[in-house]
Amino acid sequence: MPEPQPFIVGRQSEVDCFAALIGNRTDHWLLNVYGPGGIGKTVVCQKLAAYARQSQLLYATVDGFRPDLTPDRILYAVKEGLAAHADLADAFGAFEHQFQEYLIVQEILQRGGGVPALFDVVGNIKDPAGFAQILGNLGKTMTEGVQRTVSNRFALERYLRGVEKTLTASLCDGVSSALAQTGKPVALLLDTYKEMEGLDDWVCRTFVPRLPEGVKIVVFGRNALPKVNFDWSEFSEALHTMELPELAEADARRYLEHHGLRDPAALDQVYRFTGGYPLLLVLVVHLAREAGGWDQIGALESEADRDRVASKLLDRILREERAREVRAFLEQGVIARWFNAEVIRVILEISLDEARSIYDKLQRHSFVERHPYGLKFHDKIRELLVDRLKFTSNAEYQRLTKRLMAYYAEKAGIEPADAAAATPPAQPTGTPEAPAGKYTITIQSGQGIVIGDHAQVVQTFPVASSPASSSGEAAESEVRERQRTARLRQIITERLSLEELCTLCFDLGVDFDSLRGEGKAANVRELMLYLERRNDIQQLEAWLRQNRPDITLPEHNHA
Repeated sequence: MPEPQPFIVGRQSEVDCFAALIGNRTDHWLLNVYGPGGIGKTVVCQKLAAYARQSQLLYATVDGFRPDLTPDRILYAVKEGLAAHADLADAFGAFEHQFQEYLIVQEILQRGGGVPALFDVVGNIKDPAGFAQILGNLGKTMTEGVQRTVSNRFALERYLRGVEKTLTASLCDGVSSALAQTGKPVALLLDTYKEMEGLDDWVCRTFVPRLPEGVKIVVFGRNALPKVNFDWSEFSEALHTMELPELAEADARRYLEHHGLRDPAALDQVYRFTGGYPLLLVLVVHLAREAGGWDQIGALESEADRDRVASKLLDRILREERAREVRAFLEQGVIARWFNAEVIRVILEISLDEARSIYDKLQRHSFVERHPYGLKFHDKIRELLVDRLKFTSNAEYQRLTKRLMAYYAEKAGIEPADAAAATPPAQPTGTPEAPAGKYTITIQSGQGIVIGDHAQVVQTFPVASSPASSSGEAAESEVRERQRTARLRQIITERLSLEELCTLCFDLGVDFDSLRGEGKAANVRELMLYLERRNDIQQLEAWLRQNRPDITLPEHNHA
C-alpha cells in the first residue's frame, strides 16, 4: 500500500465554536478543549490555526512540546507569532528590547557561575578583573542600566525576582498596541497543555489575567483546566470547557475509505473495532499498510477499552515483517521523549550510519511526529509502548533509561551519579573548621545555614531544648520551613525543563517514571515528597546550585 498522506476529516463543529469565539458571539473568551491522548486535540488546534490564517486574523500558537519551555520562552513565542503579521514588529519593540537585556543578564550569570560565584555575601564582586572579562567577551551592546544591575548583587537579585512580571507586562502592552493598530481580535492557541502544566500557576495567575480585552485563548490539554488548578474556576463564565468527542461515524468511514477500505463488510468490521477514535483509525491504517493490504489484516475483535485496542494494534504492527528494520527502536526507543539519529545510535548501540537509516524510515511512520530537535512518538503511542516495555522486561527498561541518561549527562558535562556516589560526603563531627579563605560563622540555631562562598557547604547545628522553648515557636518554625519547601517546588516547576527534571532525577538516583505524577507539576510534587521522606532536600539544593547557578534559591528561615 502507498504511504498514507495526512488526511483530516470532521471537526467542523469545533471550528464553528472557534469562529463564534473570535466573532464575539460568546460570553466566554477562554475556551478549553480537553480529552484523552489520541482523541485529536492537536489536529483541532491545526484546523483552528488554518481558519485564523485563512481569515487573516492575528494568532500565535505555543506547543507544550517546545523544548525547555519557561514563562519567558512562552512570552517570546507569542511575540514571534503575532509580530509576523502585518508589520507588527514595532508594537513589540519595547518587549524585544527588554527581552534582549534579559538574555544578556542570563548569559552573564551562566558564564560567571551564578550569583553566589560572582558576589561575596556582602554584595561585592569577588573577581573584578574576571567579571570585566566576562562583560568584554559578550560581544553584545550593553546599556548602562544593565551594567549597573549586573554589577550590584542586590540590584541583580531584585531584577531577577521581578523580571518575569516585567516581561509579561511588556508583552501584554505590545498585544494591546497590536489590537489598536489592526482593529482585529487576537487568538492565542496553547497546544499540548499537559506538558505546560508545570507552568500553570504562572499562566493562570499572571499571564492570562494580564492580557488585554479582545484576546481570545484556546487551551488544548488532557484535563479540564479547573481540574489542573482550581483557580481556573475563578474565571467563571469567561471560561468554557469542552470535551472533545470521537469522530462521527460518517467521518470515520470516510477516513477509512480514503485509505483504500471500500468493501462494505470489511468497512463495518473495522469501524466496529476502531469506532471514531482517531488514534485507532491511524493505527489500523498503519497496520494495513505494514501487512500489505486490508485483506491481510485478518479478523479484528472489538473491545470497549480503547487502550487495550491500541495496544493490540501496536503488537500486530510490531510483528509485521515490514516493521522489522525499525522494530528494535519502536520497542526500545520509546524511553526517549524525542530522538534523532544520535539518540537512536546510543539506545540501539549501532553505528551512526545505521541509525540514520532507521531515522529516515521512522520519518514515514504515521505515529511519529516532528519535534524541534528531531522526531517524537505521539504521546499516547509512547505511553502505551513504555507500558509494554516495562511489562515485557522492567530490567531492560531500567538499563536503557540509565544508558540514555548517562548520554545526556555526558553531553551536558555532568558527572555521572555513580562517580559522584563513589566519593562519600564528609560526616559532620562537632563544629566544622572554616575552609581556608572562607568565613567563620557561629550559629545559634537548629535550622542550619549555608557556609562559605563558592563551596556551598551545608551544615546543621542541633540545639538542645530549654524550658523557654515553646510548642508555638516550633510550630511557627515548621510553617516557615513548609513555606520555603513550597517555594522551592514552585521554582523547580517553573524554571527546570522536562529534560532537566529527568536529569535531576537520574543524578539523585530517583526513577522518573516511578513518580506517578500526571504532568510536570505533579511529578515535581512527587519528587519533593520522596526527597522529604528521606531528608534529601539538601541534595536537591546542591544539584541546583551546581547545575543551575542562575536560579536563586529561597533562604532558610531562622527563628
